[in-house]
Amino acid sequence: MCMPSAKVPGPSADEIKAREASRRAQRDALKEERITAEEQKAEQLQITQAALKGKQGRRSLLTGRSGGSGFDVSDTYQSKKTLGA
Repeated sequence: MCMPSAKVPGPSADEIKAREASRRAQRDALKEERITAEEQKAEQLQITQAALKGKQGRRSLLTGRSGGSGFDVSDTYQSKKTLGA
């Protein structure tokens, strides 16, 4: 009582080629998107580094507004022994 199973026809050659082309197009689109995202990320990093590089170390005792004179200490903290420190 064994009945032979009916063979289900597989996809045609045109369908297989269309699927492969679709997969290839999706893969290429994802690769292009990934490359674009990496380029944008690198560009943003350079912009951020350039912005930080210009600001770094500007407010020091030597280059600040006081021009190397140090901290201003009020008269109540100054004495002959501490010399303003």
